[in-house]
Parts: sequence; C-alpha cells; structure tokens
Amino acid sequence: MSLEEGLIKYVIITPLTVVGFTSMYIFGGIILTIINTISSIFTGNFVDGLLEYFVHSALPPTSMEQVFTQVFLGTVVAGIKWYLAMSTLRKGGY
Repeated sequence: MSLEEGLIKYVIITPLTVVGFTSMYIFGGIILTIINTISSIFTGNFVDGLLEYFVHSALPPTSMEQVFTQVFLGTVVAGIKWYLAMSTLRKGGY
C-alpha cells in the first residue's frame, strides 16, 4: 500500500471508530483552541485571547457542527502528521 492510500484510509476510517472519533475530537479541539487564541493575541486583544482560550478549552461545543469541525480538523492534521512521519521513515530517517 502506498503512503497516499494509507493517508486516505487514515482520514476516512479513523473517525468511524469510537476511539478514533474521540481522539480526533480532542486533538481537533486542541488545535482549534491554539488557532483561536493565537489569532486573538496577535491582534492585540489579550483579554479576548484569554476568553477564547477558556471558551474553546473548558466549555463543551454547543452544536453538532462544532463537534464535526473539531473531528475533521483533528483527523486531517493527524493524517498529515502520519504521512510525514511515514515518508521520513521510508527515506531512512529517525
């Protein structure tokens, strides 16, 4: 199996399992929190950055769209990380 096929399988099949869905939900939430907090801090709104961090890290999502956005973001980033790690191993890295 090529790395590209593995990436597609990783991105499609991982969120279909209970453990994969939960893991990608948590991982996507962390990524979303970091993105929102950093964007607020770089615009000079430190209080908004603190509130963004609290809202995205401590409070649960309020809609199914937020849940699926977190899972999608987590799955795509984790898939890309997997792809880069596997391509490095094939080249003889690590």
